[in-house]
Amino acid sequence: MFSKLGLGDLGTQGLPLDVANRLRRGQLRGTIEQMRVMLLGNTLFAPALSMNAWGQGRDVLVVLWTTFIILFSWWIFYSWSKTYRTTGSTVDMRGFVIQTFFNALTWTVGMALFYPIVEGDQKAIITTIMAGSLALGTAGFSHAPVAGITYLAVQTIGNSIIALICGLTTGTSTDYLLAVLTIAAGISLFNATLQGAKAARVAFDNHERLSEKSEVVELLLKDYEEQATEWLWQTDQEGLLLSAPAQVLEMCFPLAEEENNTNLFNLLAASCTEAAANDIERLQAAVFEKSEFHDVRLSIKSPVDGELRWILMKGRPQFEHGKFQGFRGIFADATAAVVAERQVQFLASFDGLTALLNRNSVQKRLSELHDEGTGEGRYAAALLVDLDGFKQVNDSYGHHTGDLLLKHVAERMQKTVTGKSWVARLGGDEFFVMLQNNEPLSAAEISWTAQSICEQLSQPVKVEEFVVQVTASIGISRFPEDTREGTELLSLSDMALYEAKNAGRDRITFFDVEMQDRLTERTTIIERLKLAVRHGKIEPYYQSQHALSDGSLVGFEALARWKDDRLGFVRPDVFIPIAEQTGLIVELGEQLLRRACEDAKKWGELMPEAPPVISVNISPVQFARTDVTGLVSRVLHETGLSPEQLEVEVTEGVLIASKEKIAATLQELSEIGISIALDDFGTGYSSLSYLKDLPLNRLKIDQSFVRDLSQAATSPIVSTIIQLGHNLDLSVIAEGVENEADVERLSELGCDDGQGYLYSRPMTREAADSYVSEIAFQASHQ
Repeated sequence: MFSKLGLGDLGTQGLPLDVANRLRRGQLRGTIEQMRVMLLGNTLFAPALSMNAWGQGRDVLVVLWTTFIILFSWWIFYSWSKTYRTTGSTVDMRGFVIQTFFNALTWTVGMALFYPIVEGDQKAIITTIMAGSLALGTAGFSHAPVAGITYLAVQTIGNSIIALICGLTTGTSTDYLLAVLTIAAGISLFNATLQGAKAARVAFDNHERLSEKSEVVELLLKDYEEQATEWLWQTDQEGLLLSAPAQVLEMCFPLAEEENNTNLFNLLAASCTEAAANDIERLQAAVFEKSEFHDVRLSIKSPVDGELRWILMKGRPQFEHGKFQGFRGIFADATAAVVAERQVQFLASFDGLTALLNRNSVQKRLSELHDEGTGEGRYAAALLVDLDGFKQVNDSYGHHTGDLLLKHVAERMQKTVTGKSWVARLGGDEFFVMLQNNEPLSAAEISWTAQSICEQLSQPVKVEEFVVQVTASIGISRFPEDTREGTELLSLSDMALYEAKNAGRDRITFFDVEMQDRLTERTTIIERLKLAVRHGKIEPYYQSQHALSDGSLVGFEALARWKDDRLGFVRPDVFIPIAEQTGLIVELGEQLLRRACEDAKKWGELMPEAPPVISVNISPVQFARTDVTGLVSRVLHETGLSPEQLEVEVTEGVLIASKEKIAATLQELSEIGISIALDDFGTGYSSLSYLKDLPLNRLKIDQSFVRDLSQAATSPIVSTIIQLGHNLDLSVIAEGVENEADVERLSELGCDDGQGYLYSRPMTREAADSYVSEIAFQASHQ
């Protein structure tokens, strides 16, 4: 209706259904509250109008109309009692408007029946009653604009038409004037009704926006109360609850049926665990003294879920005009802080994965060990246990599986110790077992325990869907036999463990003094080796390689040699493994490669027709930690050496460690033009698949086979290696050639090249330069 009149902002179009219902409900209820008195007034106004029309020949109609309007008014009165409970539906509003229409129509019918038959004062009284009905009804129905305008339109149009017809019939100017005044009054009342409706709609919209904001604020406050970790509380002077957070009350056992009669402090005292006894006493003392209190930590076991929670409480007494009113304060959820604090305390002494003692606890307990008097546990044995093959488990199955395996290991180790003995995890796959006794521990007893540990740990264990098996190496030191300082036991056991690892793993080794000497020597070598690598003190020595057929020079092998100012000559089999273990081999290997390529470049210029090839060994550590292809390419570019003059040597051990990665790198080197040699073939993990799948160019026969070449058992092995190499289109070179007999025998077997003392000992760079120069000179004068 309003949209057709251009007043769409007064209707419900575009409003959500719930909002439209609230708007209609408010309009209906406001109108009903205002109009009930008017309906009751109909029982007075209708007889008054009828009395003025009585005796004019229509008495029957007067009685019928009066009876109808009184009964209709009372029916509407009672029906509105039901409508007042409306939800604001369009059906209820439509019914209400229809009732309003018939109410207005009934009065208009009365006007039509009685106005034309009266004269003088009676007409004036009827006109006054009808005007009052129009004004009061329109004002009363204004809360519901649709009903108000309906009422106004029916009476204005009906009454003005009746007055106009009477004027046309009788020719009385008063009737014309009444028709005009009725229309003017209707327009005026319509405008007033419209303005009132607009004002009511603005008020409704403002109320809706305010309600929406209030709902958001209420939701936010509710969410804050649910999510917050701090809450207010308050008691009266007797300690009875005035307000307290539901989060805290839910954790407490109620002392009374009604919350308002509950003493907060008694409630907390009854609900807290024994761990909070001291804090409860402090709280009760503060309450008794009416003094301020802080940081009262209460531990409560929730009856809801059985979880232990901690609450931090503080409060302050409230006074008004010097009279005590009660306490007010704050509860704070300290559960997360306490759990974190305890976790930190736990991790300070225990391992987070296995819950065993950690390194800090081990150091502390070792520092408390002494050999004075006859105290308990003054004799001890320290067992340092390291898992063999744990890295492969991590690499193969993942760190999650490795962690689960460590838990199984911890459980098994704890089963092997009793009495005063204890187990700890130092980190990674290292464990520590401390055997303590009041009497000296024999080597047999200690060995029996260590062997039990090894046997337990070597048993296969099912970890999720995998079956995993590892072994253990154990280093052992004793107190006070090996040291009188408990803190030294760990380092002594570590030395023994190092020996056990070097001896082949899955071993038990006791500490002895020689280990200390070896460790000191090793430490010295490491420190001097760092300086030597840093300053380039490790030099390449070269041993020549020759064709067995005519003895012509075909190349050199670069060998690392180190002469230290303090240590003298250090053997390669001593410092090379240390360099690999410490990672120094990466820098050292690059230095040796660069120098060898620089020297080979010079030799190639001296022998351009047959430039000697330089053979350089690449360590497994270099393959694992560096981009070998990138390194070699860069050195070749910087030195200007042709790739065909460089040969890279690898051992079978390198291939075992990471075949796929090494194979890819060797393929890249081969594509550049670099030769690949397999060193010491036959001494390690010999496999035909390596020879078939890798881009090899040459096999090197280890000197141990050449040295025993005269023995019947060795010759077939050498012959087989040579034939195998040739069948795979590989050249073969033998190391350790020391005499002509070796040359003759190797030549008979078909070996291509030889290297050994027969031709030259390893020589310095200068000596190698002279060696090549002499050969080049002889070749030029032939």
